[in-house]
Amino acid sequence: MVQVKLAGTAAPAPFDERVCSRCMGHRALCGIRPCPLVMRALSLSNIESAVRGMSLEGSSPPSVFVGSFGYPKVLAGPLIPPVRGESAALMEQPNRWLDRTIDEILALRFSLVRTKRLLPVDSASDPPRLLAETQTMALSEAPTDSEAELLKRPTFNTILTRQMLPIGPSAPLKSFSLEENPRVPKPVERTTSDTDLKATQGIVELFESGVRQEHVTRLFSVGLLGIGKRRKLVPTEWSITAVDDIISKELHRRVLDMREINEYRVFSDRALGNTVTVLLLPSPWQFEVLECWLSGPRPRVISDHEYARGRKDYASHVVGAYYAVRLPVLEYLTEARRQAGAVVFLEIDPREWVPLGVWRFREIARRALSRGPQKFPDLAEALYAVGSTLKNTINRYMQACVTLDHHLSQTRLTDFF
Repeated sequence: MVQVKLAGTAAPAPFDERVCSRCMGHRALCGIRPCPLVMRALSLSNIESAVRGMSLEGSSPPSVFVGSFGYPKVLAGPLIPPVRGESAALMEQPNRWLDRTIDEILALRFSLVRTKRLLPVDSASDPPRLLAETQTMALSEAPTDSEAELLKRPTFNTILTRQMLPIGPSAPLKSFSLEENPRVPKPVERTTSDTDLKATQGIVELFESGVRQEHVTRLFSVGLLGIGKRRKLVPTEWSITAVDDIISKELHRRVLDMREINEYRVFSDRALGNTVTVLLLPSPWQFEVLECWLSGPRPRVISDHEYARGRKDYASHVVGAYYAVRLPVLEYLTEARRQAGAVVFLEIDPREWVPLGVWRFREIARRALSRGPQKFPDLAEALYAVGSTLKNTINRYMQACVTLDHHLSQTRLTDFF
């Protein structure tokens, strides 16, 4: 049975990265169980009254979850809300969520029942019937009416991570079938049916054809991209960062041949307790992300960076958010047909924090870059503008920054303060 606590539970204060970013809503590291941040939105999802018996009917957004635990055998299955129609589409369109409250977003996502069946990852190339139906649903660009038979009633085991969108209660899956034909865009049909096309090439082609990034990630995750027998299920958490990285690398290759900008540009936006500020430099490509949790009197800043040749290893400090914000920066430069260095400042307010996934950094950065920049002739003025968007002092960010030293060569950063 889905356990629901009444809304309005007071959240502990203050939250900080030592608790929330490790707890993810289910380890009770703050000493309060169940997590009040999760429970206040769970009560809005109304799953208990919406799911009756062992049958589940609804229009999948369409969305699929592939777990990573137990790899190379993983739990996978469609995410199904107990609602029908186009309203289900909103549950997988994060670009429309920035002006919604955290409660509204969690309520949307907690309305999705995660159905699951244990599957070998290499079954994607020759799928059993249940996986074949799931793959067919994943092809669709719009919600698809479906029906699932469950082995047990849904139970709420919180799935919150830094990478993925939140997911609601889960249930083992007995059978799954589509009640209508999916609406498959022509680029999706063409790319997924080409069994001689590498997955990286397919991802880039779909992105350039205007297929939404969430759709591309879903196709990759359920094993519909790649060369024939080498197709595999890819855990959702891994596929999100992989798609960000694959598209970024292609755009990065193109940007290196473009002319550099000739001034400093600053972009900034804020939503859902997160501030994203982008500083573009008149330089060859270099990229750094500085992330700060606003906890304690001297909040710590962590960073990852790369230079013109890009990264070979994983961004182990900022992790998935690094790749999530690198992509919109490269999108902006590609569209502007310019090259630049970039420093991205991420500031998280723990009082408003709950793990919603890295999509929010990506979408906030995209919105900031779409609104046009402030332009400055020198770095001192640009850094002053950056500092005005942040709560932590710009000096603390500069102490952690690596690429600006490289940009200024022998000039001391302290000369600018």
